[in-house]
Amino acid sequence: MPFEATLTIVWRPTLKGRQNLEELVRADTLKTAVEVAQNLEATDVLAAQDAINAALGTTDLARTRHYRRLTASVALRLSPESREVLVQRRTDAERVRRLCFLKTQLYDHPALVVLDQLEQRPGSLEPHQVADLQRLARSIKASDLWWHPMLEQWERVGRGFNDPENQNRAMHVLLEALTKLNDGPLPDSEPA
Repeated sequence: MPFEATLTIVWRPTLKGRQNLEELVRADTLKTAVEVAQNLEATDVLAAQDAINAALGTTDLARTRHYRRLTASVALRLSPESREVLVQRRTDAERVRRLCFLKTQLYDHPALVVLDQLEQRPGSLEPHQVADLQRLARSIKASDLWWHPMLEQWERVGRGFNDPENQNRAMHVLLEALTKLNDGPLPDSEPA
């Protein structure tokens, strides 16, 4: 996200004259400011401004072959559009953090799915919606106990077959084994 900057530069020329000296001073100062700014996030404008001003205050820029006694400072700001984008990014990042937290908590404790929905919509859930949520909680728990470990093992098995034909054969062998374990065909879907 780009910063908007106002640079204040004061300097003295050396005895050796050079054409376009003002442009050189501006280019050197901007180069240093940009090198620092590109590594900074726009989340804290004052911290970025301080870091750039610290870099501009080094003796590397204070004296060169063509100028001396350079002092430079920068004042940073964000455009209104950049501020809106930054606010949206913060909101999105917070939402992702919350969703990751909820995923961890709800996956470990599926009953929290129901509680979360009840908290978000108190008194507005119908009994069939609560039953659906409870069924979902049980399904998540069953996934953790049964499907997730099986899929992990299947992924390991799948890495051993580079040929699509062999992968297909392995899938059929697995399906036959599950059919035998079930003492008959596997159900197509759970009853509603």
